[in-house]
Amino acid sequence: MRKIFTGLCIIFALIFVQVIKQAKKYEAKQERKEKYMAGYYDNMSVKSSLRGTELEVKPESKYIPPKDWSKYIISNSFSISVPNTIELRKLDDAYTQMVKDREWYGMKINLNNVVFQQKGLATNQPEAYKTYCRIMIAVDKGNSGDYARSTDYEDLDAETICTFQNLASQSAGGFEVLGKPNVKWIRIEDTYAIKVDYVRTGTEGHRTCVNTYYFFNDDRMAQLTLSYRQSDADKWEDDFENVIRTFKWLD
Repeated sequence: MRKIFTGLCIIFALIFVQVIKQAKKYEAKQERKEKYMAGYYDNMSVKSSLRGTELEVKPESKYIPPKDWSKYIISNSFSISVPNTIELRKLDDAYTQMVKDREWYGMKINLNNVVFQQKGLATNQPEAYKTYCRIMIAVDKGNSGDYARSTDYEDLDAETICTFQNLASQSAGGFEVLGKPNVKWIRIEDTYAIKVDYVRTGTEGHRTCVNTYYFFNDDRMAQLTLSYRQSDADKWEDDFENVIRTFKWLD
């Protein structure tokens, strides 16, 4: 748990919220468990974690994308492929500089913050404004041991789950999170990540589905947030689930 909490501290610093306290000792965990038994926690995702269900992680297979998808190397840390229905935000923006590299058979991005959006938005095409989607990627590089290894996972206790739920609310950009975010481990072959998913309010009365993934790899952490308009789930949901299945650390 220590490495996960260390990562969360860095995440909170990035979005300017107070630093998370370190995990409590065994006695504190026992106290939380007693509170749970007394009905203190009213959140089913918290309750399920205390029953140990969060350790029942079924592996997802890697996804082999179609030929018209584009592969990106992000911050020299990992690769990911995206469908041709989205674009890298404004090619002339400083933080989305790109360099063609045939060796990687795709685009290589060296900066640590990347945004993809529905295709055509950068050139103000009217059709692009009829839907909404985003893939937002942030990479944090620290020191060896700051984060869990990519092949490791641990039980999520109540405090950790609540921390991720609070982080989701802090990251909602002023919109309201509807209900409690779900927090669980996912596994893509031998790589583990924490997934936080929820629905929030959006512009013009729309609702937005949000899925945030936290991938850890010893000295670095990658946060990928994929969101789309709930009413357009048939357009984005399947592709975005497959995007995550293309994630691969480079080392």
